[in-house]
Amino acid sequence: MTKSIFENILKLLKAEFTKFVFVGGISAVIEFSLLILFVEKLSIDYLFGNVFAFALTNIVTYILTKRFVFNGTQSANKAQEAGLFFLCLLGGLVVNQIVLWAVVEFTAIDYRIAKVIAIAITVIWNFFTRKHLVFRNRAVVTQQSSTEYSEENL
Repeated sequence: MTKSIFENILKLLKAEFTKFVFVGGISAVIEFSLLILFVEKLSIDYLFGNVFAFALTNIVTYILTKRFVFNGTQSANKAQEAGLFFLCLLGGLVVNQIVLWAVVEFTAIDYRIAKVIAIAITVIWNFFTRKHLVFRNRAVVTQQSSTEYSEENL
């Protein structure tokens, strides 16, 4: 019984992470494209352009993550969920900015390559904070459902 609960939870995590990476890939393309637009076409500093690109992209990311990745969550308090998402977003922006700045300033690597590195690192932050803080209800519901399913099939 415990093994099947563990297997169900592991399956769910793999599926969620796969969907998260897919949504993240779409978001990364949007964010990267916006950054290049802001820096190369609008002559905005790469760090300021990154903030704008990050913020605009994460509006789309929130909607896709809510509906596609963690689609089973039903938050009783939408304002609280949005607030938590915003706080996690700010943390992700800080991580992203620090990595981008450090890679560009200390290694003299082009900002576009540094952005790819920053996105890769920020993905880890985003998955865990969104899963365990913003959309955590699904994990609890799924675990309960797995337990009920396992007990019914004994």
